Amino acid sequence: MCHHTKKRPISLIMKKVLLSVILTIMNASMAKSEEDPDKRAIWGLKASVDVNIPGKWHFDNESVKMYSTDYGFAAGGVCNIYLPSNFYFEPGVSLYYDRYSYSDLKTTDTDGNLVDYNPQIHKFGIRIPAVFGYVFSITETMDMAVFTGPEFNIGLIGKVKSKNKTLISETIPENLYGNGMQHRFDLAWKFGVGFPIGSLFVSIDAAVGVTDIMPGNISYRDNRASVSMTYYFNN
Repeated sequence: MCHHTKKRPISLIMKKVLLSVILTIMNASMAKSEEDPDKRAIWGLKASVDVNIPGKWHFDNESVKMYSTDYGFAAGGVCNIYLPSNFYFEPGVSLYYDRYSYSDLKTTDTDGNLVDYNPQIHKFGIRIPAVFGYVFSITETMDMAVFTGPEFNIGLIGKVKSKNKTLISETIPENLYGNGMQHRFDLAWKFGVGFPIGSLFVSIDAAVGVTDIMPGNISYRDNRASVSMTYYFNN
């Protein structure tokens, strides 16, 4: 019961947000700004390199570091929608691949022999950010943007990989989502800075986990830092 109760509100929120984002993009793409006809919704391709920073497991007023930091990447599209007074709204969608491993987890057989050390976790899914930003000049020739907003994550595939097949099948479930080890749906909050350079936008941001993605009495949140580059088709 707890498992379904925690998942249902997040999925309903995601459906409402997705519908709002789609309607906003359609309206902005069809209508030009009254203030400046050249300022309209523009599309772009975005790629990022991610540093996954897993949080600790929290339970019974204690916390334990279970995972180590590792890397990932993401690629997808965005729609930058002009708003008055140098503000903008940018929803997007991307596919991501994340990876991290258990921290200092040693598994031995019945004879005490080491059979595996720090199994890896691999995730593949969809990210749907929807950030608001503000652009301002820092010099006569350089602009800077600050942005923040929610990011919804949908886990499509989650695997725990070990060198020992028996360990995975008997001790640690291989399927990260199907066995209730983690929830598929995750909400994070993004904030970052970026620099427009012609048709390019280079940014650094962080995504802090908002929702608890572990079932049961253990609390855990995913966190991430990213370096991204976006190319806008504004010509």
